Amino acid sequence: MSNSDRALVQVLLLKHYKIVEADNEDQASPSLNALTIGASEGIVRSMGNRVFCRRIIFFLFLGLILFGHLSCESKKDSEFRSKTNTAPVILSVAILPEKAYVGTELSLAIQSNDLDGDPITYQYQWLINDQEMTAENKSSLKGDRFKKGDLIRARVTPSDGKETGRPSLSLPVKILNSPPEVREVSIEPKRPTAGDTLKAEVKSSDLDGDFVYYSFRWEKNGEVIPDEKAPGLERGRFKKGDAITVTVVPDDREIQGTPKKSEPALISSSPPVISSSPPISAEGTAYRYQVKVDNPDQSPITFTLRAGPKGMAIDKDTGLILWEIKKEDKGTYPVEIEVSNSEGAKSTQRYTLRVDFK
Repeated sequence: MSNSDRALVQVLLLKHYKIVEADNEDQASPSLNALTIGASEGIVRSMGNRVFCRRIIFFLFLGLILFGHLSCESKKDSEFRSKTNTAPVILSVAILPEKAYVGTELSLAIQSNDLDGDPITYQYQWLINDQEMTAENKSSLKGDRFKKGDLIRARVTPSDGKETGRPSLSLPVKILNSPPEVREVSIEPKRPTAGDTLKAEVKSSDLDGDFVYYSFRWEKNGEVIPDEKAPGLERGRFKKGDAITVTVVPDDREIQGTPKKSEPALISSSPPVISSSPPISAEGTAYRYQVKVDNPDQSPITFTLRAGPKGMAIDKDTGLILWEIKKEDKGTYPVEIEVSNSEGAKSTQRYTLRVDFK
C-alpha cells in the first residue's frame, strides 16, 4: 500500500471514530430526554438506522480504497512479469541415424522448451573426435566429412531472440565399418564353350578404402559344383548346353558384404581341335598321318582335306591321311586339314609338306 493510500485510510478511520462519538452522543441525548420526557420507541429506532447508514458508507469507502490498491499491485506484478524473459532450454539432442557409416548424412533431433512460448532458433556446431569442425554449423552433416572410427558429436545452443540459453552436447555417434559391395560380376569368356576355362570378373568398392577379398560359389544348372571355390572353373567341369553361374561374396575381414550372382553363361558348342602334329617331310614312297582331335562335346566329327598334293586323301571318319608318292612328286606342298562337328563348329590345321628323294 502506498503512503497516500495509508493517509486516506487514516483520515477515514478518524472520521469513523468521530462518527461513532457523535452517534454515541446522539444516542445518549435522546435516551436522557426519553427518561425525562418519555420519548417514544419510534424515535430510538430512527436514531439507530442513521448510525447503521453512516457505518455502511464508511466501509464502502474503505473497500474501494483496498480494491484500487490490489488492482494496482496486480498490474505492477503483471508488468514486471512481462518485462522478465525466460531463456529457452534444450531438453535433449540426438544424432540420427544412431548407426552411421561413411557416406551417411547425419541430422539432429532436438527437444526444447520456452516458458514464455517464444519461438526458438538454434546455433549448431559439429565436433569430430572432440574437435570443432570448420564451417560445419548447420543442422546436418554430410557423409563425406568423416571416416570409419570417428566419433561425431553436436553442440546446440538455443535462442528466443531475446536471450541465449545454455548449450547442450549430444552423445557421440561412432562411424562404423562399411560393408564392401560387389557392383558387378560376370563370367569370361562371354560366349564360353566346353573347351574353355571360365573366370569370374568382379568389380567392387569399399567406402572405407579397405582391401576387398572374395569367396566364390560356382553352380551348374542351378546346383552347386562341389569343391569349386576358386575364381576360375576349369574345363571338364561342364559341357555343351550347361548353364553356369558364379556367386561372389565380398569381405574386408571385418564384415561380409551382400553376395552378388552373375547372369548365367550358356555353354555353346565347342569346335573339335586338332591336337596332333603332322610329319612335314617325306622321303619314301608313302606318306601317312593320323590326325588326332580333342572333342570336348563328344559329338560326331568329320575330317576334310581342304588342300594337299594330288592323290593325297583323308578318311572323313577316322582322320587318317594316306598318299602314295611318286618321283615326280618331289617338291613342297601346302596342306590344310579341317575338322567339324554336327553343329558346324570347326577348326583347321595348316602346314607345308616337303617331298625329297635321295
